[in-house]
Amino acid sequence: MPFLKNFIETGNELFEKINSLVFKEERTGYTGMGADGTLTSRLDKLCEDAIIKRVQDLDLPFNIVSEEVGIMDRKYEKNLVIDPLDGTYNAENQIPAYSMSVAIMGDNFDSLEEALVFNLATKNYFYAEKGKGAYRNQTKLRKTTQRTGASVIYSLRGENVPDFLKRGINRRRILGCASLEMGFVSNNSIDYVAYIGKEKELRNVDIAAGVLLVRETGGFVLDQNLKPLNMGLDVRERRNMIALSAAYEDVIKGAV
Repeated sequence: MPFLKNFIETGNELFEKINSLVFKEERTGYTGMGADGTLTSRLDKLCEDAIIKRVQDLDLPFNIVSEEVGIMDRKYEKNLVIDPLDGTYNAENQIPAYSMSVAIMGDNFDSLEEALVFNLATKNYFYAEKGKGAYRNQTKLRKTTQRTGASVIYSLRGENVPDFLKRGINRRRILGCASLEMGFVSNNSIDYVAYIGKEKELRNVDIAAGVLLVRETGGFVLDQNLKPLNMGLDVRERRNMIALSAAYEDVIKGAV
């Protein structure tokens, strides 16, 4: 069984734990400062502890890279890059778009091997394995040639904003959960996700799993200059990101 299928059970357990916290005061609050320089919420810590426990209980052969602990060196060559809770604000306020995001890679995105994005509000999940495609639950996703006319755009401010981001979209949605948004690109629910501008830069843990999901369905994950986005293991590094479905292949070929 692929390594990350072990974490579907973890996702189900976290679904039950989070949804047992009925009142907002049970869901909110901070436990300290994370390795990425941001505050660690109570729910983030709950989710991270569950993931680390799973790795240790099964003695999985990976180091752990997380926004909370930074790099936990377990003396292995490969790394488990995790965002224990993507969409913390949504989780705290019972808005059903928050996820557990887990990816296996070497030193950067070019070495991504597996990815799992588990929606902790619904129990649906996206899974990908390099060279073998991507799935929504048990259904294999197909490369798309049709556009939906829907997108997620967080900002169009900044330099070198690609022109095609400014036109041709009828519906714009902002979910506050980058990993799920990238899953929806792979599922052809939306055409693309764009995080543009200094204040909208993302970390490796935010998007590592989503990168493989999009690429395994023929899509593209690029920087603001439309070059393939590649990030390493430093959780403090932040980058702009554009993830597009395969339906934008003609646009990308014309732009580079």
